Amino acid sequence: MSLTDMSVRSPSDWLHVACQHDTRAWPLEALKAQLVQFPGWSVAFDAQGQVLNLWREYRFANFEGVKMAVHALMHLADDEDHHPEAQFGYQQLTVRWSTHSAQGISNNDWACAAKLDDALRHIG
Repeated sequence: MSLTDMSVRSPSDWLHVACQHDTRAWPLEALKAQLVQFPGWSVAFDAQGQVLNLWREYRFANFEGVKMAVHALMHLADDEDHHPEAQFGYQQLTVRWSTHSAQGISNNDWACAAKLDDALRHIG
């Protein structure tokens, strides 16, 4: 996939996309079309309607699940050299991906969202 390829893809297609430093933000209509492929994920906007990030809250049975999820997130972020904002509590982890250099949501964010979903699918 090239840096400019903004084709809607299934999450499994994003699993093989490596993060890149020179990437562009997706336009709003393309974001909406891609979001349909990512159940549980949402796009956050600021007060002026500008895209802020791609976010999701994960829920777990207990804090042990949260610890495993945070550990997986940190490994993914380091491996991809793409670092999200994250908050966690006793049974939840909230992750927000964005590409600051692109001032929006880029291919890097979709790839990391898909990879994180894949990594966390067995953690209860």
